[in-house]
Amino acid sequence: MNSHVARGNEAKQNQITEASQVKYPFDIAPQPLPQALAAFSAVTGIQVLYTEKSIYSYRSGALQGEFAANDGLHILLDGAGLQFRYTADRSVTIEKPVAVNLNDQVELDAITVVGTRQSRYDSRYAETGTLIAKNITDIPRTVDVIPEQLLLDQHASELEDVYRLSPNVVNVDGYGGSREDFLIRGFRRRDDIYRNGVRLKTNGRVNPDTVDSVQIVKGPVAEIGQMTPGGLVNIITKKPRFIAENHIATDFNEYGEREVQADFTGPLNEEKTIAYRLTTSVENSRNFRKADIDRQFLSSSFYWEGDNGANVNFNYEYTHDERPIDRGVITVPGSGTQRAIVNTSVDTRFDQSDLNNRDVSTHIFELDSAIPVFNDDWTFENKLFYAYEQVDEIRNEVVNVSNTGVLTRRVQGNDDRELATAFVRMQLRGEFDAGLPVDLVSGVELRHQDETWTNFAGANQTGGTVSNPSSFTLIDNTDSNPILRRYTKVKQLSYGPYAQGDIHLTDAVTMTLGARYEIVANEYSQIDRLTDTASGFDPDSDGHLTKSAALVWKPVEKLSLYASYAETFQSQNIYSGDATTAVFSPEKGRQYEVGAKWSGWNDRLLLSGALFDIRQKNVVETVNGTPEMTGGIRSRGAETVITANPVQGLNLRAGVGLLDAEIVSENANNGNTPTNTPDITTSLWVSYEFQKAESNLKGLGFGAGLYHVGNRYGDSAHSFELGDYTLLDLGMWYYLPVRNESRVRFDLGVKNVTDEQYYVASGGTYRVSVGAPRTFFGSIRFEF
Repeated sequence: MNSHVARGNEAKQNQITEASQVKYPFDIAPQPLPQALAAFSAVTGIQVLYTEKSIYSYRSGALQGEFAANDGLHILLDGAGLQFRYTADRSVTIEKPVAVNLNDQVELDAITVVGTRQSRYDSRYAETGTLIAKNITDIPRTVDVIPEQLLLDQHASELEDVYRLSPNVVNVDGYGGSREDFLIRGFRRRDDIYRNGVRLKTNGRVNPDTVDSVQIVKGPVAEIGQMTPGGLVNIITKKPRFIAENHIATDFNEYGEREVQADFTGPLNEEKTIAYRLTTSVENSRNFRKADIDRQFLSSSFYWEGDNGANVNFNYEYTHDERPIDRGVITVPGSGTQRAIVNTSVDTRFDQSDLNNRDVSTHIFELDSAIPVFNDDWTFENKLFYAYEQVDEIRNEVVNVSNTGVLTRRVQGNDDRELATAFVRMQLRGEFDAGLPVDLVSGVELRHQDETWTNFAGANQTGGTVSNPSSFTLIDNTDSNPILRRYTKVKQLSYGPYAQGDIHLTDAVTMTLGARYEIVANEYSQIDRLTDTASGFDPDSDGHLTKSAALVWKPVEKLSLYASYAETFQSQNIYSGDATTAVFSPEKGRQYEVGAKWSGWNDRLLLSGALFDIRQKNVVETVNGTPEMTGGIRSRGAETVITANPVQGLNLRAGVGLLDAEIVSENANNGNTPTNTPDITTSLWVSYEFQKAESNLKGLGFGAGLYHVGNRYGDSAHSFELGDYTLLDLGMWYYLPVRNESRVRFDLGVKNVTDEQYYVASGGTYRVSVGAPRTFFGSIRFEF
């Protein structure tokens, strides 16, 4: 046994004894043993693991009333011929009793997790941003993990409802609300979002029905490749489970949201070595801006696990999303260089609906495999990923407003946009002793992206006014009077090795080192269909080394203090705006972060706080479709998050972010706050559900959310402000038991209770996104 493990055994044993003596209120009916153990885990927060597959053939007895964890497990396992043992202070393994000769060596089977939930909104496990899977309290950076349960309780119809739960994260314009867009610590994502650890450019929305959890990783991650230094969002999709879980649900609201979804998962064979998951949804909705949303989604997954621990997971996902590009409201000239957002109702449209539609179809194929090697001390992991996206769009938007309020608009769009992304990863994961214990992940990745599209636009059309935009009828003049028709093709190739290691210097101190060398090669070609002229760029390939280093010190078991440094870069060799093509140097960034994380109340409380300093150079910002090099951004700030389950049924998640971000440039914008960046963000979501068996209100729950975003500027020149806003959301639900273990959940609630008028973000002078007014919603969900 490694010395750093041995020295910690006595302290851990004391924690195990303490945890096992705490009494918990149980209300677990007789049922298949795996489901009963999952319910036990949900109540106690103790992770339950097993090595014995015959567990699926047993049923548990009833467990009702207050019991210590050990007593509860004895009752559930009574008659099954199984025993349990603690493998950590909050983790037990279920197994058959084995008579062991003390002179013999015993090799344990691979362990499978049955239940892990710590509390309703607390998710402690993260891998992206660390490569080495570990508890969040052991990660030397800020990572927010938002589980599916929180999406359900908040009635999240888009992921923009999730981003606001993380400090110093705000929503941005999102190409008129048609794709994911956000700022993290003052830095806007490019076109990329991460999906199960793969960097994926996407021109559409991510359907929330695919989400198991959302990981928001703050700051650069040197080992995973290109990204903005503010951080990344990684969507963890739903995976097959060996316990049957099914639900059918419908969502609706007063403005016309109409969605039906279904999710099915469970084993496919008696040996419980193959599992499946099928998730699907259909939406035909209208929002408060009278924009129609037509969306279909299908995800199918299959998982196989061998006796030696080898496993394979395959997933196919299809999404179709059709909606208009809603540029929101506009600004009008003010005094001097200042502008003002037009004073109008929240549903006023400055576009023409019959000339505005965006149709996105996406196919994703994903194959993961893991094989134990070298006497099962290491694991050889592989990922194959392919995504194909097809987009057609036509839109019209304001390009100018005269001093008298007359509008000039343009009809434009993109034809046959096709985007294909292929990704391959091979890596080894394991541990060894090099004088000190070391956990290591090392591998190589290759990513190839091919994108083509035809950009078109008609001549400007003048007519209609700020007070009456529909008084003039636009025509589609993109063929009869075109000013632009341009075919573009972009190829991007990146590849390289990476490694990350945790070196355990002592029982209490771990040093993490990481590095990645990435080679990038881009090609760009263009054909002007109006003049039949061609142009292109083929820059030389470029390599970049990014590095990270961190220390974690645990002065006591539940408290982690850390300091970290990380670098990143992001290729932008070729940039195409509405009418501009430019070549820019890659963005480069670095971050220093120090922080603390504390887990208390038998893991029912997680408190984290961090201070950070980020610098980035070679920043490009798009203003009204034109790329501009702002020079750089410096961002300094602090944030804290608390997730707690202080008493049974009460759960809360709260966060506060403070940010001081400024543009560093030689132009007039030097010292200004970047576009859409607030100096403060706060969020609070708290819920209470009656859970005690003797309560007549058992199954009734209430939730309330409070969100505040500070003032933001609508452009880098500070020519207009978006203002600040505070939103209050309320919700309630009730679980109605039906026969067997089935139940129906009814939800009712209201978002933006005070009906505050606010602006979500600015995409430019004539692109100001409008926030939703007070909205009543509901849902019905049948779980079986």
